Amino acid sequence: MNKRGVTLVELIVVVVIIAIAAALTIPGIGRWLPGYRLRGATRDVVSIMRTAQAKAVSGNMEYRVNFDVAQGSYILQYRTTGDPVNLEPSYFLPKGVHFKDVNFGGDDPNAAIFSANSTSSGGNVTLWNTKGTEKRISLSSTTGRVQVPGN
Repeated sequence: MNKRGVTLVELIVVVVIIAIAAALTIPGIGRWLPGYRLRGATRDVVSIMRTAQAKAVSGNMEYRVNFDVAQGSYILQYRTTGDPVNLEPSYFLPKGVHFKDVNFGGDDPNAAIFSANSTSSGGNVTLWNTKGTEKRISLSSTTGRVQVPGN
């Protein structure tokens, strides 16, 4: 007779092969994860800074991204007069990623400030991970351009 199907032995062999492949792959993920988290955090910070710039120009008012180095967080804010108003809840850096340096000068060196005329406070934010890798985000004061040098 010609019966089609999978025997229990064949199934066990396939499961063992998958288990061996997984065991060989998992240690590599542990080495790869800190770099992935750093790149993701850098993209997120750049994105919120570009959002602040776009909102400042389109809304014709000051927007800012305020960084809290101790908490590892940042928040989008706007200001017409008086104190800045939080626009959203704070964003937090992923596990293993930290602010190394935040310096935007002026009265509030922890805030990247974007004006309606597309200028900004200028400065930079440096992020680092547990492996010692760093990513720096630069902000041009004359153009408000946000960039990651070397990318």
